[in-house]
Amino acid sequence: MKTFREYTLLVMGGNIKVKTDKGEIAAAAPFKITDRSEQTGHIRDALGAIHDSMNKEHGIHLFGKDKKALKSGSMFAGSTRQLMDKGISDAEFKKHKPTVGDIDAQIPAEHKDKLTAHLTPGKKFGKYTIIGTKKHGNEVSAVMKHDNGEHHQVDFEGVHYDNDEPTKGEQMLHNSSWEDTKVGIKGLHHKILLNAVGGEHHKFSISHGLRSRTDDSDKGVKEPHEVSSKLFGSNADHSKVESFHGVTQLIKKHIPKEQHQAIYDKFKSGLDKIKGTDHGPALAHLRTHLGVKDTITENTNSDTQHASVIPMVGFSPISHMGHAKDLGASLKKLPGTKHIGISAKADAFKPEERKEILSRQWGDDNNHVHIVSGAGEAIRRAHDSMSGKGKKVLHILVGHDRAAFAQGLKKSLEEGKIKEMEGHKFDEIHIHHPEDSDRSHGMSGTNMRKAAHEGNSETFHKHLGSMFSRPESDKIMKKVKTGIESGQIPLKRK
Repeated sequence: MKTFREYTLLVMGGNIKVKTDKGEIAAAAPFKITDRSEQTGHIRDALGAIHDSMNKEHGIHLFGKDKKALKSGSMFAGSTRQLMDKGISDAEFKKHKPTVGDIDAQIPAEHKDKLTAHLTPGKKFGKYTIIGTKKHGNEVSAVMKHDNGEHHQVDFEGVHYDNDEPTKGEQMLHNSSWEDTKVGIKGLHHKILLNAVGGEHHKFSISHGLRSRTDDSDKGVKEPHEVSSKLFGSNADHSKVESFHGVTQLIKKHIPKEQHQAIYDKFKSGLDKIKGTDHGPALAHLRTHLGVKDTITENTNSDTQHASVIPMVGFSPISHMGHAKDLGASLKKLPGTKHIGISAKADAFKPEERKEILSRQWGDDNNHVHIVSGAGEAIRRAHDSMSGKGKKVLHILVGHDRAAFAQGLKKSLEEGKIKEMEGHKFDEIHIHHPEDSDRSHGMSGTNMRKAAHEGNSETFHKHLGSMFSRPESDKIMKKVKTGIESGQIPLKRK
């Protein structure tokens, strides 16, 4: 089973570069969700125009007759399915997915070559103009320029259609549930869990679905009810097999408890080669709902793994560009996966609002931002991101004013006193501080709150950052000012 390659494809996106007709290199950029209704409308219009153009020139139906799959949304895959789902409100979607890497569309496999030839540079579909295309594996990716100047990527994947839509199996293989996404569990976690449930008898991959682990002649099954029946029996609720949450429930109900630990261990082993993805929420969900523990013995002779973490960002009440210049720049230089803890405390801002502001200010898609109730939770997330074998090295980054806190945290971790770690330890722990020790940028939480209190929009905007428009900054400043006046936010810290 091509576990590493196939599942890595599930977390990649927006990463191709093409040459323009002028010989320049054009790269796709992620969709930043601003006006979701307008953005999704432009996407649908462009894809509909491509369908009509293909039908006129070749007499084929790219998304089924009468664009059935486009109208129903069944041809959208990955996070695009959620982006285009009108059943998810704009506010809820943006809360959990402020950016989307690219657009994933499923087309009949037999039309892939004709589509590749059809998408020539310079052709315009709706508000998008084709810049260039690139074929890779079973996909053709197109870099398309929007009228506003942004370059976006659309991946067209060839799959099996039935009744003018991708089969239910093809949809399950390439999608994730919104219930999972909201808590940080990705589609790849769902697929790797199905493989782990198969144990010694079945294996699961996104190319073949579920098939025998010992009989190479087995072509496998992809349809959800067939996968569910083989793994959990004919009486199982087959609708649950399409999500990580649902599969966990099926394990709990239909598989003997004495087998749960082996499933967890196999699942965790399956994450070994997948780097740069936060596996913590998926692992924690299984531990909580199946009552299992980490039992895999680490091999200290294997490759060393690193994780860098800012245990808790000091908000006052929201992040400012001083944090990005000091902590953000320093975190970028540290090794391994990057984790940032944001306090779940409530004042004038919700934790998700803090998370979105920080993500825009720091501008690094490789950072894993977690809403936590304490530093221990952020540290555990960092630990679980290094789920494979080998020496584990933790790098703690804090401001110079929190040096004593960091030393105490390190000591508690070494002595096994952090309850969230459940007895797990790191082989090495290092403490780091920002290079800008003199705070030359002049930004601070105190100055930011003072600017809001006085209505100094220019100073507040400088603290918030130029990636926010002036109207956005003024709206946020008003919220801080109201919080100060109501007593939710202290003007001066004690």
